[in-house]
Amino acid sequence: MDPASEELERRSRYLSSLIRRTKLTPPPSTPHPEPDTKLELEPAPRSRKPAEAKAAVEKREAQEADGKDKGKEERKVSVRVRAADMPAAMQRRALRLAYDAVVAAATPRVDGKRLALALKKEFDTAYGPAWHCIVGTSFGSYVTHSLGGFLYFSVDKVHILLFRTAVEPLGHLR
Repeated sequence: MDPASEELERRSRYLSSLIRRTKLTPPPSTPHPEPDTKLELEPAPRSRKPAEAKAAVEKREAQEADGKDKGKEERKVSVRVRAADMPAAMQRRALRLAYDAVVAAATPRVDGKRLALALKKEFDTAYGPAWHCIVGTSFGSYVTHSLGGFLYFSVDKVHILLFRTAVEPLGHLR
């Protein structure tokens, strides 16, 4: 194995160990209010009959009413896609992961480094290497991305830039 491949493998193992230690999963008791976004994070079933749909709506309303009666205050989290050059399924995956991280945060402040690492690692493993993620409340950027690999969105006051760059073979360097 050449030195560049060994270094890439070493870095990948390091990132994997970091991600395992910092899983971004919400506690089981945390309610998941629906985010304010144009994309549906969980697609609704299309083959439902009207009676089944009405029953599902009534069940959801009853669950929401039960949650409010218990005195739990739901945290309203807004999700907004600012710019995208990415398939909708990939967008939903990124939005869901970021949304879960913001909801799971016990404080209003989100750990941007952990969120960026989690998004990058998730997309590297699912869609191949060379994904980059920038998380913050105030940043500027000008990036070049691969076709179909760009998403800029916000969750509450946290802005997230997720993009993919082209991977060049190491043979061209001399």
